[in-house]
Amino acid sequence: MSKIKSVTKESASDEQRRIADALYGARGSPSYSGPYSYFLHDPKLTEMANVLGDYLRLGGNLSRRQVSIAITLAVRHWNASYAWSVHSANALKFGLGEDFVAGVRERKRPASFADPKDEVLYDYASTLLAGKQIPEALEQRALDVVGTAGLADFVAAIGFYSMIALGCLAFDPALPPGTPRLP
Repeated sequence: MSKIKSVTKESASDEQRRIADALYGARGSPSYSGPYSYFLHDPKLTEMANVLGDYLRLGGNLSRRQVSIAITLAVRHWNASYAWSVHSANALKFGLGEDFVAGVRERKRPASFADPKDEVLYDYASTLLAGKQIPEALEQRALDVVGTAGLADFVAAIGFYSMIALGCLAFDPALPPGTPRLP
């Protein structure tokens, strides 16, 4: 458990409350939770991160399904249980399927992919998260799937959700009730 306390509705300054109400209200959350409740100690950082996160999740050059591949692989790479609990459910919601989610959870390549484009993005993210250079052939396959702007967003999503995952590791936000930690 972190020695840093999360910002709550009760402890928030006016600026923190303004930013948090916009952030959590857009997500339908009645309380401040997760890594943002700790990032709120720097309200400007939180506000800017929220804008970038919303752009990548909702309005960038990727489908929700494609960005979910980046997110699930990044948060699993970092073993971030809180972020996994939220985003693995979203991966199912956006059609990636239980086989995909189970494979990522178990750190195993999914046995099959519902869409061959998913496999290309899985390979790209896995290679990048392994700290390896992207081979030219894989880069071209990814460009064929999402285009140049989409690939820039895909890499940015991996990086952004790595930041979120690291916030989860550093601050250890409480998991939703009944949610197990990742192994």
